[in-house]
Amino acid sequence: MKAVNPKEQNKILLYGDMEPRNYRSQILIKYLQDSGYAVLRLDPRAKQSKYKQQMKYLPKIKFILANTFCWIELLIKAATVDIIYMPPLNTFFIRSAIRVSTFFNKKLIVEMHTLLYDTHVRDRKKIKDGCREAQQMIEKDILVITKSDYIIYASDRELNYWEKLLNIKVDTQKIFKSPLFNATPLISTRNFMQDGGLKICWWGTFIPLHGLDNILAALKILQKRDLQFTCNLFGIDNDLFAKYSEKIRLERLEANVFLRKDLSFADDSLPNYLVNNCDLALGIFGNTDKAYNAIPNKLIEALSMRIPTLTMNSPALTEFFNPETDLWVCEPSPEAIAESILEIANGAAYPVDWEQTRQKVLNTFSMTQYQEAVSKVLARVKNDYISGNYVGETLLS
Repeated sequence: MKAVNPKEQNKILLYGDMEPRNYRSQILIKYLQDSGYAVLRLDPRAKQSKYKQQMKYLPKIKFILANTFCWIELLIKAATVDIIYMPPLNTFFIRSAIRVSTFFNKKLIVEMHTLLYDTHVRDRKKIKDGCREAQQMIEKDILVITKSDYIIYASDRELNYWEKLLNIKVDTQKIFKSPLFNATPLISTRNFMQDGGLKICWWGTFIPLHGLDNILAALKILQKRDLQFTCNLFGIDNDLFAKYSEKIRLERLEANVFLRKDLSFADDSLPNYLVNNCDLALGIFGNTDKAYNAIPNKLIEALSMRIPTLTMNSPALTEFFNPETDLWVCEPSPEAIAESILEIANGAAYPVDWEQTRQKVLNTFSMTQYQEAVSKVLARVKNDYISGNYVGETLLS
C-alpha cells in the first residue's frame, strides 16, 4: 500500500477499553492506519490505574489526581484529533466523550454491542432495578444512542429491542449496520463422533445470557440416559469459575464434564482445540430478554469453523439464518437441550449442510462487512466536516 504522508493524515482517538474485543480492536486499528489515519489511544481505567501506581499519596488524593491527569490527557488528545471513536463496551465513558467532542467540535462515533442497563440490571442482576445506579445506566445508554453522531451496531433486532427498552427512537440517518465477525480461519475436518463418543464443547463467560445452568442440567439428564459423552466448558478465571466447579462436583458430573480455563481465542489455542476435538458446539440457552434478542459471538465463531452447533431458538436468529435448515435449535430448557443432543448423537436430528452454513456466515459476518461499515461512517464524517455540519451543532440542538 502507498505510504501516507504524515502531514496529510487525519487523526482519530480511540477512547475506552479495547481489550474485551481484542481481535476486533486490532483489526480496527490496522484498518484505520491503512486508510491514512494517525491513531491515538486512551483507556481511562488503565490510565487512572497507572497514575495511581506512580503516586505515593493517600487513596483519596490518588483518585483525585489520577482523574485530573486523565482528563488533562483526554483534553490534549481530543483537541488534536479529527474524530473521537468509542469501541464496543465503553458506554461507561460516554459523558466525558460527549463533553470533549462537543467542546472541540469533533465527531463522535460509537460501536454499540450492548446496553449497560440491559447487561448489569436486567440480565446479570448485579444492580437492583429502580435504584439510582440503574437509572444512571439508563441515562448513559440513552446518551450513547441519541447524542453520538454515528453508531455502528450489530443487528436490527437488537437495535429495535434497545428502542423499546429505553423508550426512544433511533435516528436512522446516523446508524450503520455491521454484524459480528470471527477472525479465525480454522476449519473443522473432524468426522462426527469419530472417537466413539460425543465430544461437546462450550466456551464463554458465565453470564445468565449464556445459560450455563440450563446446560449443566441438560448434561445431568444425558448422564442419567447413559449417553457416552464428554463436555469441555471453556471459561475465564473469575469468581463464578469456582462456583461452577463446585456445582459440577455436587452434581457428580466430573466424569463427563470438565471446566477449563487454559485455552482462549486470544492466542488461537482454543480454536485449534475445537476444530480437532469438538463434535458439537453449544451456543446460548439463557432465559433472558437479552438472550432472545442477540446473536452471540460464540455462535458465529462455531459456525465459521464448520462445527455442528446447537443453540436456543430465538427471534434474533431469523434476521440472519433459517433456523430450520442452517443450524440446530431448541428451546432453552434442560429437557429440550438434552433431547436435542440425544437426537443429534443418534443421527435423528434434521440434516444441516454445515459447509453451506459456514459460507453464509463468512459472507454475512465478515471482516470485510465491518471494514465497509467503518469506511462508510468515516466518509460521512468527512462529508460533514466539508459541509460544515459540525458535532457541536448536532449535540447541542
